[in-house]
Amino acid sequence: MSKSNKVYLIYAGLGLIPVFLDFLMPTKVNGETLHVLTSFFQYPLYMGFALVGFLGWKLNQNRILFSVLLFLGACYCLFNPILVETWNTGRMVRGLNFIVAMAFPLTLAMAFSFRETRFMDLQHLRQLLMSLLPIAILGYFLARDKEFFIEIAYYKFLPLNGFLLPQLTLVSLAIFALVVFIKRDHKIKPYLNVIAISLIPLMAAIWAGLKLFSDISREHPKADLQPFVEASFPSLHMVVAFTVICGILLHTIFQMYWHRVYVDELTDIPNRRALDERLSHLSGEYAIAMMDIDHFKSFNDNYGHDEGDNVLRLVGSVLRQELGDRVYRYGGEEFCAVFKGVSAEDAFMYANKVRRKLEERNFYIRKPNSKRVPTSSFDRRKAKKNGKKVQITISIGLANPNSKNKTSRQVVDLADKALYQAKKKGRNRVVVWEIEGVKSAV
Repeated sequence: MSKSNKVYLIYAGLGLIPVFLDFLMPTKVNGETLHVLTSFFQYPLYMGFALVGFLGWKLNQNRILFSVLLFLGACYCLFNPILVETWNTGRMVRGLNFIVAMAFPLTLAMAFSFRETRFMDLQHLRQLLMSLLPIAILGYFLARDKEFFIEIAYYKFLPLNGFLLPQLTLVSLAIFALVVFIKRDHKIKPYLNVIAISLIPLMAAIWAGLKLFSDISREHPKADLQPFVEASFPSLHMVVAFTVICGILLHTIFQMYWHRVYVDELTDIPNRRALDERLSHLSGEYAIAMMDIDHFKSFNDNYGHDEGDNVLRLVGSVLRQELGDRVYRYGGEEFCAVFKGVSAEDAFMYANKVRRKLEERNFYIRKPNSKRVPTSSFDRRKAKKNGKKVQITISIGLANPNSKNKTSRQVVDLADKALYQAKKKGRNRVVVWEIEGVKSAV
C-alpha cells in the first residue's frame, strides 16, 4: 500500500469518529456545557479554515479557497442557527441542515469540474459563482416557498426507511464522487480526495443533528423549540465533525506545500533539495548511487523534448517502484539513490536489479504532442501497434565512505566518478568505486 493511501485511510478513520460518537460517549450533554464547547471551538475552527484557504490561494488554487469558504460558511451557519430565529425556527434550522446535505456536495462538484485559472480571472469567478446556484435556489425556496422546499427535501426515490437525510443527498454525493473519479489533475487530486473524505463526518453530524431535532419534536410536538436552538444545537457531533474536517484539511494543505517544495513535478520523486537535506544527516554505514540515462541528449535530439520528458517519467517510475524513498532526482537526466545501513557491494544488488528492469522495459515513441500521463490500456496498445520501440538503459556508479572520503559530499563525488567509469566502459552497467580502485560489473 502506498504512503498516500495509508494517509487517506487515517483520514477516513478520523472522519468516522462522528459516525460512532454515540458509542464512544453520551450524546446528551448539558446545554450550558455544550454552549461553552461550541463557543470555544468555533473561533479556532474559523482560524483553521482561514489558514487553509490562504495557503490554497498562495498555491494558486482558487478552487481550494472557494471550497474552504464553503466549509467556513457551513460551519458558521450550523454553529449559529439562532441567525434564523426571525423565521419559523424549527423548520428553518432543519432546513439549513437539508440545504447543506443536498447542495454542498453538488456545489463542490461544480466548482472542481471547472478548469483552474489565475486568481481574479472574471470568467473563473463567474464559474465559481455559478457553483453556488444549488445553495441559492434551495435557500430561496426555504425562505419563500416552504411547501415546495419540503417536497424537495422529502422527495423519495428509494425505499429507505429511517434515512434522515434527504434522498437527493445521495444524488449530490454521487455526482461529486464522479467528479473525483474522473479528475486527473495531479495538483488538485489529493485535496479533492480529502474533500470527499471530509463529507463523511459532515453528513454524519447533520444526521445526528436531525435525529436529535426529530427526537425532541416527537417527544414535545407543541413545545417551543427556541430553547433547543439556543442550548442544544449544534450537537456534539457537529463540534467533532468540523474539528476533524479542519484538522485533515490543514494536514493536507501542508502536505501539498511539502510536495511542491521537495518533490520533482515531472517524475514525482523527491528532488535535489530533499536529497541535500538527506545527505546532511547521513552517518554510519551507507552507500550512494549516481544514475544517468544513457544517450539521453541524442534521444532528445532525435525524438524531441516531449518524448525526453516521457523517458524521465518512465525512469522515475521504475526507480520509485524498485527503490522506494531511497531515490531522488539529482538534475537533468541524473538520479541519485541513498542506501542507508548497507555497503556499496550490498547496494549493488538493488542497483543492478533496477538496471535490468529498465533494460527489459519496452518504450514506444508516440505521436508528437501526445502525453504519456495519464495513459489508458487503449493508449498503450495503440502505441505498441503504431509506435517505434526503443531501448532505455542507465549507467550507475556506487560508492560508500572510506578512510579518505568520509563526508556524504565526498561519497557523492566518488559515486559520480564511478558513474563516469561506467559510461567509459560502454554504458548500461553498474560500477562500484573502491578505495584501491574501481570494481565493474554489467
